[in-house]
Amino acid sequence: MVPIIVNMDYIENANNLFLNKKFTLAVEEYKKILETEPQNLTALNNLGYTLTKLKKFDEALECYEKSLRIKDDDHVVIVNKISLFRKTGQIDDALLLCNSILEKNPHELIVLFHKLRLLKKLNRFKESNEICKKILEAYPSNIEVQNEFIK
Repeated sequence: MVPIIVNMDYIENANNLFLNKKFTLAVEEYKKILETEPQNLTALNNLGYTLTKLKKFDEALECYEKSLRIKDDDHVVIVNKISLFRKTGQIDDALLLCNSILEKNPHELIVLFHKLRLLKKLNRFKESNEICKKILEAYPSNIEVQNEFIK
């Protein structure tokens, strides 16, 4: 059973600190929440994401792994883990996660975007361009994806 958040005010406060780029304070707030609710998935995921902003990748990964032990199919956590792997150069691990999601949902746009960027890092431009085309079919005016397209 996934725990319910007891008090959203604490999460909102930590989220506001994050949005105001007060990452260290946000980390402290998320950790306070986890002291009383150690399985709070929102706090765990947001703590992990905030730690990536501080480039504390190992700690962030610990948060994501703990979240996935509680709820192994948490889509947001898996996508954040893909992003972390991409940032830390763990391209093969990131691609494995992308492919596992895309097997179930081949039109998952954020995962497709991560995958195209990973493929570009590997100089697999033909494959990355195919993904660009697929995304642009759904969102033809997406400038960020247009800029990723290799001509």
